[in-house]
Amino acid sequence: MIAVGLVFGVVAARDDLDLGRLALLAGLLAANQYSAGALNDAVDAPVDAAAGRGKPIQAGAISRRAVALLAVAAGLASLAFGLALNPATFALAVAGLACAWAYDLRLKGTVASVLPFAAALPLVPLFGYGAAGRFPAVLWWAWPIGALAAVAVHLADSLPDVERDRATGVRGLAPRLGVRRAAALTALSYTAALAMALGSGLAAGDRRVVTAGATLAAAFGVAALLVGARGGEARRRVAYRLLLAGVIALAAGWAAGVRP
Repeated sequence: MIAVGLVFGVVAARDDLDLGRLALLAGLLAANQYSAGALNDAVDAPVDAAAGRGKPIQAGAISRRAVALLAVAAGLASLAFGLALNPATFALAVAGLACAWAYDLRLKGTVASVLPFAAALPLVPLFGYGAAGRFPAVLWWAWPIGALAAVAVHLADSLPDVERDRATGVRGLAPRLGVRRAAALTALSYTAALAMALGSGLAAGDRRVVTAGATLAAAFGVAALLVGARGGEARRRVAYRLLLAGVIALAAGWAAGVRP
């Protein structure tokens, strides 16, 4: 999602691109994402060991405590980057970090595991515009589009580990639904996000650019469906990457076409 945030940052700046602000935005997004991932690895260390996932903590490359401390340090760094930009971006950084840590510390193993993603993903374009110091009205379409895309990305990311999660007692949304129903909800959410982005983009922006982004996103979505439908953990991971690329293409096409 770093790339998506930076795309929105470039679009938001229009003809007044400030590389210093863009660098601060990149630092905020990277630190936030690293904090979320590191804290997740620290919290899940016992489960990862039981599942034999062979991550750095289990391999003895770094201690669980050190990973947790790095997660906290990266989180504080993301807030510092936000504060260096402006108060609005700092507030967004607080919200984004709260979503990430709520998922890692409390909600991951619950039926509400998707909620932090649905709340946090729509923040990504707002980070770009916050860095530029403006929030045009059309940008609020990012909330429903981003929330639907977040559901799709979260479930697609969880699908490769459904069997392992069930075996180790992790009861997030995807393990509760099972592979078939989680995959169906992934496809439905992705399709709804694509349709909403295309409709709002055609109404408010350059139709050719918006259509090109939506077409590329649709192609990635179909490819993800075809690969993932064949089953197997490795194929589901490839499907997740294809779907993530589709979300990036959709966001880039919408942002470049609408130019809010």
